[in-house]
Amino acid sequence: MKKIRLDKPKRRLLRSIGFVFCIWLGWNIYDHTTWVLFPKDDYPFTTMIANNAYVSQIQKAEKWMKGVAKRLDVPSFSIAVGHQGNIIWSAAEGYAHMKSLRPATPRTQYRIGSTSKAITATGIALLVNAGSIPLDNYLGDTITNWPKKRWNFTTRQLLSHTAGIGNYEDFGIASARYTLCNCHQFTSASEGIKVFNRYPLLYRPGTDFKYSSFDVNLASVVLEQAANQPFLDYMQEHVFHPLTMDNTYADHTRLETQHLATFYETSKNHYREYRTMGILDDVNLSYKWAGGGFISTPTDLVKMGNAWLSGPSFLSSATLKEFWTPVQLDDGSINEQEYALGWRSWLAYQSDEILNNTPVWMVHHGGVSKGSMNFLVIFPQYDLVINASMNARAHTFGEFAKEVRRLANCFLTDLTKQPLPLYTEIKAKTFP
Repeated sequence: MKKIRLDKPKRRLLRSIGFVFCIWLGWNIYDHTTWVLFPKDDYPFTTMIANNAYVSQIQKAEKWMKGVAKRLDVPSFSIAVGHQGNIIWSAAEGYAHMKSLRPATPRTQYRIGSTSKAITATGIALLVNAGSIPLDNYLGDTITNWPKKRWNFTTRQLLSHTAGIGNYEDFGIASARYTLCNCHQFTSASEGIKVFNRYPLLYRPGTDFKYSSFDVNLASVVLEQAANQPFLDYMQEHVFHPLTMDNTYADHTRLETQHLATFYETSKNHYREYRTMGILDDVNLSYKWAGGGFISTPTDLVKMGNAWLSGPSFLSSATLKEFWTPVQLDDGSINEQEYALGWRSWLAYQSDEILNNTPVWMVHHGGVSKGSMNFLVIFPQYDLVINASMNARAHTFGEFAKEVRRLANCFLTDLTKQPLPLYTEIKAKTFP
């Protein structure tokens, strides 16, 4: 019997079909056999810091927080609150690891997703404050490993997502192998930009807004060149160490610690460990440290928020104004997310959950990652900072954010609003 030989294109096609079929089969087996029911008992609740000067506020917050993990259908919910430069409360509910029923504590570390952008903005703000990074100098052609594009752009445009750089959906297969697989180890911020450096800008910088993790990845290379130091080394020396953010580090740069949470998918009171594409259990976010790849705790992130409010010993009011003023597009309009530089800065935010819909200045950045959510919020007028982390995703980020706002309100209602000349100045500049 004559043996049939297929030509190379057909063999490649068959291999591709076989690969897709194996993925499909593996996913279906995984999807139907791996869900586990959450425990019915009340979740453990751990308090680490409770400042006696805030007893009534903490009591209200604890009462609301007990049960929040079950309401959001997640294994754990961890929170920290800062006021006037101090951590005044830290607590956690639920489990850092479900199989062993290891409780979450305020020391538990989480993937913080895009809140990493605010961390990176902190490092860059220090260099702007020192005069080492001019925000409005054109720099596209000066960045290491960055091919020449149709237009040039500035650091301000990178940090405000107005530089024209695309996001995941704008890149091709060559990039998707890194962003979908999460299985390649990058060793530097400069190496990481090869994920997206070959693609054209989407629009002339300054004319539109496109939220993207890769703007901030590229900004971290600007930081490296200005500081003449690797991005992560700089962050450790100038941000994490001075602020005693001892539990913050870049993903896949050290061995897992005993405090790192296990990350999960959840659905209708069931859970399973998070796996990339339902298969890979080792999620590697080294391709986007600056834009979405840091690991931290709520306490560490509140320390950073407190530093932003600490005055000229950390950042001058002029630098604060630059980073917390919503960026205008070339036509004079404010970008659609009221995004400033590495932060969203909502000057007159209103919500049922906060101060009975009284407008309040809210500077914040959320993060959604592989099996996690994080929300860092600063209320500059009240000198209050709050951060919450979870080791799974709520059904929507809005549900998670609403719980954080309710907890913030337990403290805001008893605090005296401080007049802030900076707020008046920013508001006048942004909404004349």
